[in-house]
Formats: sequence, structure tokens, C-alpha cells
Amino acid sequence: MPGDNAPPLRIGLLAVYFGLFDAAMPPEFRQERTAFADALRTRLEQFGSVVYPGVVDNDEAGREAGLLFTRSDVDVIVFAPTMAAPPSYGWEAIRNLPRVPVVAVGAQELIEVPDDYATEEATRRSLTVGLVMFTNVLVRMGRQFTTLVSSVIGDDLDTVLGETLQAADAAATVTKSRLLTIGKPIPGYMDVEVTGEQLVGLGVEVIDVDPPGIAAAFGAVGDGEVSALVSELRDRFDAGRVDDQVLARSARLALAMKELCHRNDANAGAVNCHGDALRWNPEVGVTACLGVALCAEAGLPFACTGDIPTAIALAIGKRLAGSALYCELYQVDFPGNWILVANGGEGDITIRAASSGVTLLPEDHYMGDHGPGTAVAFELPEGPATLISLSPLDHSDGWVLVGAEGRILDSKHHAMEGPNGMFRFDSGQVAEAYARWCEAGATHHAAVLPGHQGDVLRRTAGMLRMTYIAV
Repeated sequence: MPGDNAPPLRIGLLAVYFGLFDAAMPPEFRQERTAFADALRTRLEQFGSVVYPGVVDNDEAGREAGLLFTRSDVDVIVFAPTMAAPPSYGWEAIRNLPRVPVVAVGAQELIEVPDDYATEEATRRSLTVGLVMFTNVLVRMGRQFTTLVSSVIGDDLDTVLGETLQAADAAATVTKSRLLTIGKPIPGYMDVEVTGEQLVGLGVEVIDVDPPGIAAAFGAVGDGEVSALVSELRDRFDAGRVDDQVLARSARLALAMKELCHRNDANAGAVNCHGDALRWNPEVGVTACLGVALCAEAGLPFACTGDIPTAIALAIGKRLAGSALYCELYQVDFPGNWILVANGGEGDITIRAASSGVTLLPEDHYMGDHGPGTAVAFELPEGPATLISLSPLDHSDGWVLVGAEGRILDSKHHAMEGPNGMFRFDSGQVAEAYARWCEAGATHHAAVLPGHQGDVLRRTAGMLRMTYIAV
């Protein structure tokens, strides 16, 4: 799972047992079923930190498990019955945790049914009965969940658990997000707007930084910190085209953005440079492209033009794939069957091609009160990639996550003065694929992720009660 500055996934293990059959089974039966649950706990520990209350064998134990899951702030609950048991045991554990995704796991100990299968063995292996008892209640209660059925023999169970818990990890990134916003969206940009109610529905908290707030943070950065970062940037990157004054002001803004993120425990954010918070702020007066790039490199992705939905998409992509490049889809190339993805000089440096350096440029296309900011430019790696875009649906209480798998063919449009690549959709001709992209509800901002991420994105969307549309 890609690493970043977020804590490891917190997994609540909910294993149930039914004592009704103790008298009919051998004396070691309960101990054997408990050992089965303990082995599952060990198996889950490779994917995160496991919170395990012990085997739940009555309603009160279920309620106690639920309290433990709440205190531990679990990100996902794995329901793994050891045998058939009343579904109320498990329901009591999750009923007060409506936003926590549930993964119902049927982890069979056999891969086939032997010819001499007997009643006692059926009781011992009755977890498939327990699984459907519980999932029926989840459906009755309108509770979203994912079901996995596999065998504990071999690696198949680890594979499906890994993929599903990766999606749960990304979903938790959303439901526990604290987003830092610096500047409101550009007036009239209806396709990037979002209401407070829509964000609350996802569990997302937003911390607004007003123009005086960013000015104060900007002014509080020490000159020594700025000088150190400028020296570091000139050592790491090709910065010959940016003079010291321009680079220093952009570096100061980048440090202010990072400090605000850490002070507010924010994991992502959105800036709008084109307003009184940044470009036309007398204290700041430049764009935040360098700050966006350095924050993204540090695991704190930012969207531009105040686009909070795309900030959430970037947070999902960063957690899933390790890199997420904010971009727009600029131009269709009909003969070549690709579309140009690029941005205005900000970007997640971790996605760049291994052969590509990073060039720093004066962002003189968008001048501020104090002149240009500093833009970054680099090439994208050729190979599999995924485009994603996220939007609330104003006609309902839902969201749509749009994803398109494809590949980056090349990255050569250096006159764009920003990260760019030539993206080809896997699903067909570029004109038809881009039309489907529009029809699915994508916004004019997107994120490029390395690799093919469609399957895990679909699982992530399901856990977040979003509609996933593959283009």
C-alpha cells in the first residue's frame, strides 16, 4: 500500500460465536473456533493495526465491541464469523458506527466438500451460514457492505483482503478528511462548487483560511527557513530561470501552506490563486503553484481554483496510488487517438518520469501584486495510468466518481510550462471516450494516477456510497 503521512489503517475485527451448540460438539470446539479468529487477526495485521475485542458470543459482548471500535476510531470493520451465530451479536457492534465500512468475510477452511461430510463437521464449518445471516440484516437495515468469500488455504484470501482493505483505507481518507481551503472558488465556477451539507454527508471537515489568515501565516515564516528552502530547491531542481526574489516569495508561501496544514491537522486542501487570498493579497501577491507542488510531494495534495471535490479526489488518488497529479483535459488529438492532460504549473512531483528532472519557472502567465510566482514543470512516465474526477450531485444527496483507465503515451509539450502527458483511453477512440467522460459527470479538473486503479476505485466508491462510472 503506498505510504504517505497518514496513520496505518485501523481494522476492527468482529468474530462471532454461538454457544448453543457447545453441548453437541467436542469440548475443544470453542477453543478451536477462538483459535480460528486469532489466526484471522494475525492475517489482518499485515494490512494495518487490528482492534480485536475477542470472540463476540452475545448481544452485550457485541455492544462492548462497538464501544471499543468507537474509542479506537476504526476505519473499517471486518466481520468474520467463526460459525453460524445470531446476527444480532454483530449488529449490536456496528449499529452506532454508520459511516464505518463493513467487509463481510467468509473465510472457509476447506476448499471442497468431502464425500463423508457429516453433521458435526457441518456445525464446525458453518461460518457460511453465519455470513449470510449477518449480510441479510445489513441489507434490511440499508447498510453498505462488501462481501468476500475465499479459503484460508493459500494466498487468495490475502489477495482479496488486500485489495478491499486498500479501498477501505482510501475511503477512510475521505470520511476523516480535514481540508484546508485558501480562497473561495472563482465566481460562476458551478462545476467545482460544493455545499456544506454535501461535505458533512461524506464526513469531510473544511478549515477556511481567509486572506488575513494566509497573510499572517506568510509573514510568520522565518527568513532562515526561506533561505534554507531556496538553497534546497536550487540544489534539487533546475531553477536557473527564477530569480531569488521570486523563488523566495514562493518558498515562503509554500512553508506557510505546510505550517497551516500541520497546525490544523489537514490532509489535503484547495487554493484559489485568482482572488484576494493570494494573487491580489497585498502581503502575499503571488500564485501558490510551488506550494501546491511541495505539499503534494509531502503527502498533502491540493487542488486549485478552490475546487474542494477535486481535492477529495486527489486525496483518494494519493492514498491509493502514491501519486496524484491535478490536471485538466486540454485538447483531443484525433489522428493520434489521445488527449492532452496538463496543468498550469503545479503538480505532484512524485509522479514524474524517472528520467525527468524538475524545472522551476516564473509563473508570469498569472501575475500577482508582487509579480510572478514559481511554477514547476516535469514529464510524466509512459505507461498505465488512470484519470479520475469527483463531483457531488445536486439533484440528490449522492456523489459520482468517474474513472478512466488508459496509458500515458509521451510527455513532450514543454511549452505548456507545466506537467503534461498524452493520455489514451483504454476503452476506445478518444472522441467517444471523452464524450462518455463528459456524460458521466466529470468536472473540468481531474487527477492522473499511475497504474490501473479502476477495480480498487470501484470498491472505494462503494464504501463511500458514491456512484462509480468507468469510462
